[in-house]
Amino acid sequence: MPIDSRCIERFVKAFPKGYRTVVEKIIANSETLNPQTFEQNLKILMPSFKMTRAGIFHGSKTEDDKSPTGFAKIAELCWIQVGEDFKSLKNIATNVTIERSRIVADLPPGSIKQVIAMCSDIFEKLLKVHIGDNYIRPVGATKVLFAAFPEIALPVDNLEWKHLFKTSKYRVVLSTMVEEIRKWETLMSPTRLGSLSPTPTTLSSIYNILAMAARDLDKANW
Repeated sequence: MPIDSRCIERFVKAFPKGYRTVVEKIIANSETLNPQTFEQNLKILMPSFKMTRAGIFHGSKTEDDKSPTGFAKIAELCWIQVGEDFKSLKNIATNVTIERSRIVADLPPGSIKQVIAMCSDIFEKLLKVHIGDNYIRPVGATKVLFAAFPEIALPVDNLEWKHLFKTSKYRVVLSTMVEEIRKWETLMSPTRLGSLSPTPTTLSSIYNILAMAARDLDKANW
């Protein structure tokens, strides 16, 4: 049986308000994706997702610092590595007559397969971004992608990689998310997943809340 809609509402409403606020800012900023909005989103997202405690983002500051390890430098390196890929994916995401927040549910099968493949390729390229010996790790790469495409990408933490999705392939993670969202909406029609959030958001951000909740459960059925 799929998760009851009232249960999902409780999960979403119980989640810290700060998360919803951050996601709202990320969504608004990434409406126009360029090096400046991308850098700003990294500054908003990474501290709130606790990504500055270790690794390449450790010591990064939210203000406009130009230090060798600051957000400005990391954003610049990411844009050099995947900026053109960002632009190509953005063209696909914007040149459709589909509500932005529902892209993962409403894109035709062929198009969503292409989007997932492009996200997977970007993910792999982000793993090559480094400052000295500090590379962007898989967890960080998914959050960088989420900072650029909150309507498509899913931020994945270590527990989810190891115990929930049980894969190292981002393509598999995104395919699972899309499949489960579409299956849930089919079974629970006419209820739409986005309607269960008290504030405007994306399906990926709602699924992220449920994925984090499912980390601690033996089973999570959609």
